[in-house]
Amino acid sequence: MVKDNSYGIAPLQDKMLDILKHFISVCEKYGFKYYLAGGTCIGALRHQGFIPWDDDLDVFMPRPDYEKLWSIMKDNNDGKYVFCRTTDDKNYHHRVIQLVDLNTTFIHERCKDEDIEHGVYIDIIPLDACPDNFISCAVQKLNAIIFSIYNIQCMPEYSGGKLTGIMRIITSIMLNVIKKDETRNKIWKKAERRMTKYDWYKSKKCICITASLHELLTPFPMEWLGTRTSKFEDITANIPLKAEDYCRAMYGDYMKLPAVEKRRVVHKTVLIDLENSYLKYKGKYYCKNSK
Repeated sequence: MVKDNSYGIAPLQDKMLDILKHFISVCEKYGFKYYLAGGTCIGALRHQGFIPWDDDLDVFMPRPDYEKLWSIMKDNNDGKYVFCRTTDDKNYHHRVIQLVDLNTTFIHERCKDEDIEHGVYIDIIPLDACPDNFISCAVQKLNAIIFSIYNIQCMPEYSGGKLTGIMRIITSIMLNVIKKDETRNKIWKKAERRMTKYDWYKSKKCICITASLHELLTPFPMEWLGTRTSKFEDITANIPLKAEDYCRAMYGDYMKLPAVEKRRVVHKTVLIDLENSYLKYKGKYYCKNSK
């Protein structure tokens, strides 16, 4: 149970914590490796749980485990949770796997026209092997950018940063050049094959090529990933062995609280309902123009 605080999102965090528990049970069942990632890892180190104002939850998986997870779980819908990923048939406007609670509602502004699973979710983010060769590394990053643009197929949310502004310009140009969904799907699949072709077990470095541009530009040593555990709310979860080094490389002085005005939720949502399935709102809050 997440302790309530002045940000009023503890009930949402409770749902995400339940999803995390289910995810961990799947990983333990099949022997998959995972690590709390991003702000979730910072939360574990700094708060022993969620960052109080955080409205998402991220976990890393090595690419081999990530793909095995998808292969096993993609058709597994137990009526409570489902693993979701953009395919030819469905576009979640999200470049990683999501584990979704089907009995809740969390409708993103960018997804409101899509007939997809609009429940509360956690992000499952792959880590990929990073080549040592400078040119190969640059080509991998280029393919990662192409993959992200044509896989998500929408403008990135503007955070006010220079990198985000640059990516919005690049994204706008590339989406206007290629407008057919079928062609976009072919492009991102080809880019995905190229950026993930390196051998996880032989590489000295890994990289998060499906997250922010800053993370894409910041590979880190494989030895940082040796597993250790940390308290996270009322459970114990895996974090990278060198979690402090990882958080420092990605976020600087991660133990220092941000300015008060920056302590805010990040997702732009149409509707959140933690008690009812998103199906209740089809045609009203999402797919409003659907026949």
